[in-house]
Amino acid sequence: MPIQTQEIEQIFQQTSKLRIGVIGDFAVDFYYGINQQTQEFSVETNKEVFWGIQPYTSLGAAGNVVQNLTALGVQNVQVFGCVGNDIFGREMRHLFQTLGVNSQHLKTISNGWDTCTYTKPMSQNGEENRLDFGTNNQLSEDIFTEILAELQASLRQLDVLIINQQFPNPLLTPQRIQQLNAIITQFPDCLYVADLRAYGLHIKNVVLKVNTEELARLVSISEIDEADEKTCIEYGKKLLDQLGGSLVITRGEYGILCLDANESQSVKALPLKGELDTVGAGDTVVAAFSASRGAGATILESLEIANLAAAVTVQKLRQTGTANLQEILEQIAVN
Repeated sequence: MPIQTQEIEQIFQQTSKLRIGVIGDFAVDFYYGINQQTQEFSVETNKEVFWGIQPYTSLGAAGNVVQNLTALGVQNVQVFGCVGNDIFGREMRHLFQTLGVNSQHLKTISNGWDTCTYTKPMSQNGEENRLDFGTNNQLSEDIFTEILAELQASLRQLDVLIINQQFPNPLLTPQRIQQLNAIITQFPDCLYVADLRAYGLHIKNVVLKVNTEELARLVSISEIDEADEKTCIEYGKKLLDQLGGSLVITRGEYGILCLDANESQSVKALPLKGELDTVGAGDTVVAAFSASRGAGATILESLEIANLAAAVTVQKLRQTGTANLQEILEQIAVN
């Protein structure tokens, strides 16, 4: 039987008490409308002037996981990472402050680090060429050592740690993930959930979230059909032989699968109509699954809640959306 409203409400009563840390790649998503055919020309350059309207920002990458956690009712969230000493770094701190997030372990780097920012001009044709900041960042080992020491000192008080890697030059390199592995073993009472775009092979004995494209890359095959649950399980188990722990595999319109060395459990995606925007849906799954498991839900209940939350966010167009309890319950009502 699918999860019921009362069961979800009982789980969410516990999420507010959770203490969750997030370490990884934090970004700002900067959106604005753009008109590229204004017929106004610059006196200085004689080039056509573009007009921008309605600028706004939201948290991206690991920051999107954070804003999903707070939307789910988690009141104690700590972030571990870094920002640049620039306008986007100050904006990120403002966004965290607005959400009530503890950012005391977010280091401000004055030299050699731009706050990672996805600048997204939106025209009548949709999203235009993105302009990214922070693509050449290099973090010193001394600063990473400080971040890791602060994380280690905090882990005894955390219920859940979410581990994120998204950028080409990330906070968590393979070598740094190995250092993190050594610390994780010292605090077995914490739940560890990882979402590592490029370096999933290096994390050990955690819950690793992957999509089928990432799974295929990690097991060195060309592709895995999202619709083929049997094949997802087969190659998932091969990956777990190397990593230990468990896998959460997102399968797009075919749902979500979780497996460990002993069993697999899955939920089917909800039938949705109309235009969908899947940007950030994986972050929603990570946040919802982590919060639910941290609050004491079973694996299957956590998958169902993550599935419902993702169904909410993919219907929010041109934004990295979040899902709250009311929206999740409304999603149950329409399916």
